[in-house]
Amino acid sequence: MHPIVISYCLDGYNEIKTEFDSFANLKKQLECIKEETTGLFSAPFSVDIVLDDIGFMSIGLADSTILCYKSWDFEEQLTAVGDLFEDGNITFYFGDYSLMSKKYLIPYSVALGVLEAWIATGELSDKVEWTHELFDF
Repeated sequence: MHPIVISYCLDGYNEIKTEFDSFANLKKQLECIKEETTGLFSAPFSVDIVLDDIGFMSIGLADSTILCYKSWDFEEQLTAVGDLFEDGNITFYFGDYSLMSKKYLIPYSVALGVLEAWIATGELSDKVEWTHELFDF
């Protein structure tokens, strides 16, 4: 199994990186970060999960969330798709405030399942649809 590293920044400058030996421990830390950042930002906070030589998975810490994947070489960049009929936008904090289409929202529990499968296999799960498309707001 690849080392699991969580990476995020609270102040815009100082990156915090922590390595985990299991998904269970990572999941606990995500909950701690969610509690720590609630009220600090005007949008749900997001973190990156890094698997060396495989890629990066960004996840928003909210009940309805955004899940983005980037390959290690940045050649492939995908976002999970939720309801394609959803209108409007939502802001997440991905190191800066990012306006995202609500079409990308998926349940947090689904995002965690996809993240867990990716960590275990290094492959993207088919439990969600992935897209390169940038949706209008």
